[in-house]
Amino acid sequence: MSTFPVNKSSAKLRYFVKWGGISNTIIPKMVKGKGKGANGANGANTSVVDPGGPTGVAFGAPFKVFATDEKLENVVSTIAEPMWTSNTGTLTTFFTGSVQDSNAGKYYYDVHTTTDQTTDVQFAVTYGHRLGSGSEGSTTTGTTDPTKGIYSQLRQVLLPAQSTRFNFNGGGSGSYYSDDVFAVVASRARYREKMDPGNWELHLQSGSDTINLIDDSGAGIDPTIGDAKREFNVVSGSVANGVHTTATSTATATSSGSYGLFYPELGMILLNPNSLQSGSGYNNSQGYIEPLVKSTSTNDLNHRKILHSIESGSYFAARREEKKRSSFYFCRIPNFQFNHSQNPSYFTGSNAALTQNDFIKEPVTYITTIGLYNNLNELLGVAKLSKPFKKDPNTEALIKVRLDY
Repeated sequence: MSTFPVNKSSAKLRYFVKWGGISNTIIPKMVKGKGKGANGANGANTSVVDPGGPTGVAFGAPFKVFATDEKLENVVSTIAEPMWTSNTGTLTTFFTGSVQDSNAGKYYYDVHTTTDQTTDVQFAVTYGHRLGSGSEGSTTTGTTDPTKGIYSQLRQVLLPAQSTRFNFNGGGSGSYYSDDVFAVVASRARYREKMDPGNWELHLQSGSDTINLIDDSGAGIDPTIGDAKREFNVVSGSVANGVHTTATSTATATSSGSYGLFYPELGMILLNPNSLQSGSGYNNSQGYIEPLVKSTSTNDLNHRKILHSIESGSYFAARREEKKRSSFYFCRIPNFQFNHSQNPSYFTGSNAALTQNDFIKEPVTYITTIGLYNNLNELLGVAKLSKPFKKDPNTEALIKVRLDY
């Protein structure tokens, strides 16, 4: 089966079979004008009869129109697969580039799996504060408010129009507003349509304190659960064993709210620093992130703190999920067709005599390519066989072509 992308309408598709001798390198000469099928209507060079088939069967018209039962179109399937580069399911090493420190580093860090910064970006980490704490901020030319800008952008993307702060109440009735947030954002090339709810797990560690985070979608077994819900709570637990502590219980226990929120269609995990760090002003007995610095005139790079916790945890597993539309076309090659060719290697002399007399009664060709055309004879796509298929009057072929949208 051959697979290739297509971006045009498949209405009234017809297919063309490229065939010829072993040294076939061009589409046969008979492809002129607008070949309409075996009857040769409106086509050039369609008067030659294929000796290998029934009387009157022309091999000069290579187009064949699909019958109704030869098409299976718009088949929707849900595909879940490992999210990281090279179909890797789990990341255990995390690196950033030194060049980024002097450029976008005060806003976010791109994370790679190796020290080679030309490799694919897996995800990014960032930190935002509603008032701009933890970053430079003044009227001096060239200074910005990176953390304030990040918080504002996240708020505009994720919160309702009139909301100004994130409420990590874990789905309960309480209010646990936070002026700052961490965000772990998967590269769009990695999650594509969406991260698979219930099938990601992130470990954070600071010192001897470790926590495993997942979402509370409950979709680990059935990926269709929660299709219409775009926001889940981040809770402690594991993909294998499920939720350990619910979001509402965490919010109450810490008096600072739940651990965070998860947005699968955005590939984003939003974390609540107030519930993940310990120290003065916090009720948490354990801290999974280093204490933050919140100066008003210096870029403290607090997103480096969450990166350090991810590096120490050494575990970020995730899968992606997307719906694909596929169409299948069955190209039937009967025994009495495509047994001769007008490839130059078949003929010699001004009279186009066959180079091999055996081809008169025992013709042989080699099918290499299938082309799909619309009703205007515009080429929509080409499928290559993995190796030439030997064709003669004693053989038939059924070649299935799949189009993925």
